[in-house]
Amino acid sequence: MQFHEMLNDYLKQLNVTALELAEASGLSPAVISRYRSAERTPAPDSDTLMRLAKGVASLAEQTEDLPLSQENVLRAFRKALGYEEYSQTRLAANFDLLVNVLHLRSGEMARALSFDPSYLSRIRAGQRTPANPAAFARAVGNYTARRCRSATERTDLARLLCQDPETLTNDASCAAALARWLLNGEAGQTDSTFSFLEKLDDFDLNDYIRAVRFDQLKVPTVPFQLPSFKVHYGLENFRQALLDFLKSTALSRSREPVFMCSDMPMEELARDLAFSKKWMLGLAAMLKKGLHLDMVHDLNRPYAEMMLGLESWIPLYMTGQISPWYLRGRHNGVYGHLLFCSGAAAVEGECIAGDFAHGRYLFSQAKSDLPYYRRRANAILQAAQPLMDIYRDASESAYSSFLFADAHEAGEYRAVLTALPPHTLSDECLTRILEKNNVSMPEQENIRRAFARSRALVGSLLQSGSYEEEFPVLSPAAFTAEPPSVALSGLFYGAELRYDDADYQEHLRLTRAFAAASPGYTAREVGRSAFHNLQIFIRKGKWVGISKCKAPAIHFVIRHPKLCAALENMVFLVDERTET
Repeated sequence: MQFHEMLNDYLKQLNVTALELAEASGLSPAVISRYRSAERTPAPDSDTLMRLAKGVASLAEQTEDLPLSQENVLRAFRKALGYEEYSQTRLAANFDLLVNVLHLRSGEMARALSFDPSYLSRIRAGQRTPANPAAFARAVGNYTARRCRSATERTDLARLLCQDPETLTNDASCAAALARWLLNGEAGQTDSTFSFLEKLDDFDLNDYIRAVRFDQLKVPTVPFQLPSFKVHYGLENFRQALLDFLKSTALSRSREPVFMCSDMPMEELARDLAFSKKWMLGLAAMLKKGLHLDMVHDLNRPYAEMMLGLESWIPLYMTGQISPWYLRGRHNGVYGHLLFCSGAAAVEGECIAGDFAHGRYLFSQAKSDLPYYRRRANAILQAAQPLMDIYRDASESAYSSFLFADAHEAGEYRAVLTALPPHTLSDECLTRILEKNNVSMPEQENIRRAFARSRALVGSLLQSGSYEEEFPVLSPAAFTAEPPSVALSGLFYGAELRYDDADYQEHLRLTRAFAAASPGYTAREVGRSAFHNLQIFIRKGKWVGISKCKAPAIHFVIRHPKLCAALENMVFLVDERTET
């Protein structure tokens, strides 16, 4: 039984109105109404849910036929909301964040806690749950408090736990606070994965182009003179070497792709706002010229920092001119390296890890040097793995071919949608929607073909594996406030196709009928989606696809194991704890 069904069942059994429940629980009638219609759901560990359970129990005390304790009602509500799954996900996410923020060594922790290192890794990935989560949290808290006693480490802990550093000076209090946070706490940092998705969801490439005046950018062709070879020392000179590289590349006649790879802490450069603006202008000039960029990201850094770096590249990814890569495994932690090269120039850098400001950086335009650096870049690319594949409208057929080829392999698939699934919409209903939205005949044919591909794809998935879809079902009030659009992310179609109420209800009926008649298919109806423009498609253990419906329509297929695991284990719940 789903949460909204259970809530309505309690009201029926108690023979009370929603207004009476609102008064008994101290919540507003509007909140109760949203819960009853499945428009929203409370967080499983929120104060709102606790008050709701208390209200049901207090109303039950007034009848002798239905004795209900607050504890039993709360347990039933949490079960309906999938609280066990949610709690396990939180423990795994917090444990992983703790290890990353404090740079804890899994092998050392495993020995101290008498665990197998692979067991800890599976807990971090959300693949295993400790038999006794509370005991596990206490053990990790005790180990961390003993291991991390420096002022810097305790400050990092305080920021993570949203506490004053002075409250964590004592090892016992520090260990206890850590154990509580691992089980129930919200991180002092925002969920970096969710933040990345939110930024992608809200991003509008057209707004960005206007903001940075990319559409007005003109690549100059005035001759200029730079030294063919120069060695730089120190941070300030290094900034100049990078700007010279961008200028040489943007103004040259070469159309060779650009290569960038660095495991140096580039965020130190970004603190100089003047440099950051020039750097972004140089990158924009290269892309405006039409050059392709192979970017090898350094992912051997704390997860939150890694996601923050990827966020900054979102605008550039949207151009479709960048191929992101990464190198598997952890490389040496003693030296830092950098290699940028193009058909016009190259920059090579080296430093001792932790001493970035005193590195040595070589800039060269010498014709005898450039083939050497290109060979090095190609060798790195041969060893690199694709971080994600990016599909724009020009690669629609390639994206479709990838999906169908993968669908023939057995596996588990899951989709998190912002609208009703397109594969359940009938041709008759689709035709009515197209006509009501005044879509031209050529576009109608393109859309029909796209919906036919969607049906064929889901058919292939169900022949070889299982498929679960999560999608919002809007209440009448929510529908009236903002009529939803048909999901068109697979079509690279910029316009919106709005439902009217009759067509929406017909599509919902067809979806429920498909779920009832299709073995291996699971439909999960939620009150509303966590996002507006993103569809998330998960091939468990293999890859995660993120499709942006508009501004622009684009698909990212992520393959990095750590990113995939984080997205697979996300629980997309609407948090109602601040709404009363």
